[in-house]
Amino acid sequence: MDRRGFFDRHAPTWDDDRRAEVDTRLARVVTLAQVRLGHAVLDVGTGTGVLVPHLLRAVGPTGRIVAVDLSPGMLERARGKGFPSSVSFLQADVQRLPLPDADFERVICNAALPHFEDRAQSMREMVRVLRPGGVLVISHPIGREAVNRLHCDAGGAVEEDRVPPPEAMTVLLREAGLTQASVVDEPEFFLARGLKPGACADHL
Repeated sequence: MDRRGFFDRHAPTWDDDRRAEVDTRLARVVTLAQVRLGHAVLDVGTGTGVLVPHLLRAVGPTGRIVAVDLSPGMLERARGKGFPSSVSFLQADVQRLPLPDADFERVICNAALPHFEDRAQSMREMVRVLRPGGVLVISHPIGREAVNRLHCDAGGAVEEDRVPPPEAMTVLLREAGLTQASVVDEPEFFLARGLKPGACADHL
């Protein structure tokens, strides 16, 4: 089974075992991404849309969110949650995003990077759609080691999918053209971020 098939199969029960404390960590992801009122945000690998409520609170009524995922099953679950019209959903491969250049102030890839076959190309695509001065965030709110164990135990299409260690993650960020690269690697929280150079850049 390929990765898309794996996630389609698990989509109906994906949210069943999510721990309550993960929502607190998802809110922390949005805070560290410095998402602000009116921002346009790309949620890469949205899955069932777990990050979307936190993004909506941050961008407010004037912001917009594009939630993208490869799995039709995951997107079906996300659409069923009744999000407002400021949230749109897109089935696409992150390696070839059908989106214009420099369209988003923030790009957040939550709990998805290990599943991308070509991580370098995926990073380049996420940076391409980011506006100059924008921020890219890669996050795993249960922590790097927990993700790696979970994928190993799940087996099949995701068995070898791993979150890179901080040093390798920093290299990915820099090779994608980002500056001010930083990584938080805690036992139960992982977040990497970088800034796309340009005028009026935010400060991380």
